[in-house]
Amino acid sequence: MKKLIICCLPVLLLLLFSCTQPATEDNAIDVNEKGIALINAGKYEEALQAFLKAAKNPALTKKSKGTIYRNIAITYNQLEKKDSAIHFSTLAAKCYKKNSLDYLLNAADVDLLRGKTDLALAKLLRAVDLEPDEMSVNNTLGLIYMGEYDDAHTDLDKALQYNLKAFEANGGRIIEEVLARNYYNLENYTQAELHYEHLVQNYPEMVSYSLNMGMTKQKLKKKKEADKLFDEVIAKDSTYKSTIEIFKENN
Repeated sequence: MKKLIICCLPVLLLLLFSCTQPATEDNAIDVNEKGIALINAGKYEEALQAFLKAAKNPALTKKSKGTIYRNIAITYNQLEKKDSAIHFSTLAAKCYKKNSLDYLLNAADVDLLRGKTDLALAKLLRAVDLEPDEMSVNNTLGLIYMGEYDDAHTDLDKALQYNLKAFEANGGRIIEEVLARNYYNLENYTQAELHYEHLVQNYPEMVSYSLNMGMTKQKLKKKKEADKLFDEVIAKDSTYKSTIEIFKENN
């Protein structure tokens, strides 16, 4: 039986949800999975069209529709269309029983999009009480405590606890990137290096990973390795040149 999976994005709420679906939903599930592959490749416009198509399938259960609505909301957020993201996050929340895990997650999305971090945090802490090891809840809490939404909530050590729980639940690309970033912020460059090396090895097309690994190598005094990475980054995308120059001047 196929699975319906919500993709993960660090800039909003990272979520990976799966559940076995009836065979009548297979067409929508296939289209949704294509959307996931596209969004993970950074092809957000194409991913959006796939998710919108999947959402139109009349055979979808309410829960499956909520899953796809959430994918649509996350994609709109990546495209910086906040009003549309809020709309579909609201629709997603309505697909679930009030105060259930999925309801709280989607309602927290709406709060975060509206800049109401305190309200989102309260909902997510209730959600983590319902399911302590749930990946998306832990990852989002980690992002909040990393200060991604509001500097006032920054607590990197607390964030790391949630980052690690999320990574243990699902060691995917986006989850690992968030973990590596927090290790870097905590100045634990050895652990950051391990994760960035894994990311670069598996996703060499992601220039930002090579940049971050270069910065991590520089912090570890591995100048030759850092310079090689920086040269590779500039060769792929020259817009990073000034960023690298400023970083090197300060490190």
